[in-house]
Amino acid sequence: MTTLTIEIPDKEKAIVFEFIKNKGGNILSIDSEDDLAEAEFALLQESYKEALLIKKGVIKALPISELWND
Repeated sequence: MTTLTIEIPDKEKAIVFEFIKNKGGNILSIDSEDDLAEAEFALLQESYKEALLIKKGVIKALPISELWND
C-alpha cells in the first residue's frame, strides 16, 4: 500500500474521503493541526545539523551498539 500526503480545499474533503474509502483506502490523519511544536522543530534542526557534520566527517557517528546501551 502507498501512503500519500495531500492538500485539498476544505470544501472537497468529503468527496475525496469518500473516494479513498470506496477504493479500500484508509485515512490516517484528517487533522491539519498536527504541526510540530517549536521544541520539536528545534530538535529536528539540531539533528539535521549534526547529520550534516557527520556526513562531512567533522564529527563521528555513534555506533548502534552505543545507542541501546543502558
